[in-house]
Amino acid sequence: MYRELFPLRQALSAELKANLSPAGPGIDSEHLLQSYLDRLTMYVGCDVADQILTFFAVDTAGEELGHLSTANDPPGFEQTWDWLEDLRSRHGLRIMLLAMETTGVYYWACWDFLAQRPNLARVLYNPRTTAHMTEVLSKKVRNELVDAYALAEQVRLGSTPEVVLPEDADLLTARFCSRAARDLAGQINRKKNQLRALIRAYNPAISQVFPGSKFHHQAVYALLQQYVFPEECVDAGVEAITAILEAHCRTAFDRQHAQRLVARCRDTLSRPIRREEIHQRVHHLIDDITTCQKRKTYFNKAGYRLIENRPETPLLRDATGAGISNTLALVSEVGDVQRFKSGEHLASFLGLTTSKHISGTTVFVSKHITKQGSPNGRYAAVNIAQHMSQRVPKYQRMYERIKNRKPPRKGHYVALVAVARDFVTNVLYDMWRYKRPFFREVEDYRAYRRKNPRTDEE
Repeated sequence: MYRELFPLRQALSAELKANLSPAGPGIDSEHLLQSYLDRLTMYVGCDVADQILTFFAVDTAGEELGHLSTANDPPGFEQTWDWLEDLRSRHGLRIMLLAMETTGVYYWACWDFLAQRPNLARVLYNPRTTAHMTEVLSKKVRNELVDAYALAEQVRLGSTPEVVLPEDADLLTARFCSRAARDLAGQINRKKNQLRALIRAYNPAISQVFPGSKFHHQAVYALLQQYVFPEECVDAGVEAITAILEAHCRTAFDRQHAQRLVARCRDTLSRPIRREEIHQRVHHLIDDITTCQKRKTYFNKAGYRLIENRPETPLLRDATGAGISNTLALVSEVGDVQRFKSGEHLASFLGLTTSKHISGTTVFVSKHITKQGSPNGRYAAVNIAQHMSQRVPKYQRMYERIKNRKPPRKGHYVALVAVARDFVTNVLYDMWRYKRPFFREVEDYRAYRRKNPRTDEE
């Protein structure tokens, strides 16, 4: 039974018990009561779009009671409620269970409007489950009405889990900050790639002297804001370039870097292009990167302040590779780990498990992960796995064993996902569920378990 529907069924069952006649021989009175409750329930699916809401209502036997298309605005919400009440009273039903999809932000207004309405319970679904349900119902053509019907069938059969909306304002704000920081990180990477490609095109000597992460050092950015083309670096000379580099960092760069840059610029040909436009583009890209980095830092710090007092935060921070960004993402996306029955459920929530399809007595297991959970939380788990595959002995061995089975590039990503899944299933869930610390060595964890046996074992 859906947790949202339980209070309504409990109140109605108390009313029915007072009026029902005693059950006859061989009839379970509780089972009879549940049958009455099912027959008095109407199941409604709602397909959400930007402008239109489509509703489809069925009874407990799956028979259609009616459908409606209305505008996604306050007058449309009023029309929806009048239609639902009319259907309920016309068919002699008592309870309504409405299913909606978490489609962007388009469902928010209608969802809030229907809150606290009498005799109505609301359930949210992941949109991907609707696609699976249409396959089960053999609906090859999908439209708004078919999706609404699939949602009504899902909630009638109770075949898929619902989405739980947290009410913790701090947790929701932290989640928003984490996602904003992750979006800014993507923008920063795109801007960095554009800047690197631009410099490679018009002065490849800079990319050669400052390879990898050195290219995006603040000292190199200060150099690029003054000198971009080979002739400019040669005319400036070694002393001027050394002064710029050492003014921003005395440990990462020295005179030798300036000498190599000037020497390579002498052998580099300049492309015939106006310099002013290239300088402007370089300045704009560096400004964008710097601004986005400041905003990313702000969101990470602001979000972390909201979750730093939660019990899960210090436990995860002690794990290898769990910095502020990754900790913020996992804590804010997962929320209360007690709602998951096992580590496998937590890994499934993050989309790190493979999907299964059952046909008859045959179980087909996909080779790819579902990616159905939070992309932000999944990315953080894989990011932590990358650090653990380099520093934690158990995961070092796992990473090498799995990576060597596949081609190099593919094997790297397959191994990282496998490490992330194992960490979430067997380590992270155990840490948060039973409030135990992180151990790099398996023997240390076993010794801890011997000294601290669980009193609330599953």
